Amino acid sequence: MPKYLKEYITEFNYLFHQIYKYTKIEEITDENYTTFYNFGNNARKFLEIYLFYKYPDFSKDIEKYKKFFGENGIPAILTDRVNNEYSHLAGAMERGASPIEVPEMKKVAELIIDKLKADNDQYTALLRSIGVTEETE
Repeated sequence: MPKYLKEYITEFNYLFHQIYKYTKIEEITDENYTTFYNFGNNARKFLEIYLFYKYPDFSKDIEKYKKFFGENGIPAILTDRVNNEYSHLAGAMERGASPIEVPEMKKVAELIIDKLKADNDQYTALLRSIGVTEETE
């Protein structure tokens, strides 16, 4: 079984770990570039799963993002933009031909983690599921 399947309870835990790891990256290197490169897809998939269970209705993703991030629409719009622009090539094929480095991605990762921290029980369980027992800032 591949390591990425063996080490996680579900894909949800794996996706959380990828977002969490991104918040800890100070510099993109040959050792951590996949966390950066795959961020758009990983964040989009994580939020789709998380928000489906949090808001199990027929709301559009942007509406769920606004509920999740709160009254200030900027985090929701920023997250939606990063997730869509960097997990799909529709309308921007040139993105697929050149490397990307978008500072907004780290901000989105931090916004997601900060919102998850509001539910301390779930956040702590998610950390334990990826082998983090105590956070160091």
